[in-house]
Amino acid sequence: MSAASAPGAQSTAYDALVRLTEQELELAGEGRYNELAQLSAQRTQIIESLSAPRPAGARESLERALALQTRVSIELLRRREQILIALRRIDLHQRAAHGYGRSLPQRGGQPRIRAEG
Repeated sequence: MSAASAPGAQSTAYDALVRLTEQELELAGEGRYNELAQLSAQRTQIIESLSAPRPAGARESLERALALQTRVSIELLRRREQILIALRRIDLHQRAAHGYGRSLPQRGGQPRIRAEG
């Protein structure tokens, strides 16, 4: 039996998947998207290292990783909604400013300065 297929090694791989997903949740919550994207290669490596069929002890780790991944997805959707709301507000403010700008009288050249006296 090779080290990669030993039950302890597989348990470690499943635990590593949980730890990685915990890290993804933390990064998503902090809005650190570049770092989150960089974990993708690690996730792929870990998943490719998992054996089929899975060891009996892997169920708990897989369930934990799935629950965490669901939370990561929810956090990313929440952040996405916040960004969309902010963009919508910017758009509304720009439209209002443009509308006010159009209502100002148009004058050519420099503004006139009225001399007193």
